[in-house]
Amino acid sequence: MALTRRVLPRDEYHRLAGTELASVAATLPEGCQVLVVEDAGAIVACWALLSVLHVEGAWVAPSHRTTASRALLHGMADLVADAGGAAVLTGSMSPRVTRLLASLGAKKLDFDTYVLSLERFLTPSEDACPQP
Repeated sequence: MALTRRVLPRDEYHRLAGTELASVAATLPEGCQVLVVEDAGAIVACWALLSVLHVEGAWVAPSHRTTASRALLHGMADLVADAGGAAVLTGSMSPRVTRLLASLGAKKLDFDTYVLSLERFLTPSEDACPQP
């Protein structure tokens, strides 16, 4: 079996039918790269690489929660806009933050988030797929 890998051009995203990416392919942002692994031209694996804005570690002194929270939120919105974004990913580790996010209109995603270090995969192995 001679597997190959390549970045799928946007005009071929229709070929993602039947994969996990099919339902979101039309919404993937410009600059996204969809890596596919093909066997004799048939897609047998895929994974999308896209940049997202992620905010973490918000903190406001209890004595300033009303006034400083608003200033912090507006300031972060400006930073996000300057970075070309309109939304961010964030997390909650407490019921208070979860309630705050809900009150701001945040939507909970239905998946667990992980950090995956890929350093050990950088060195090609014998079974690595060649690029065309």
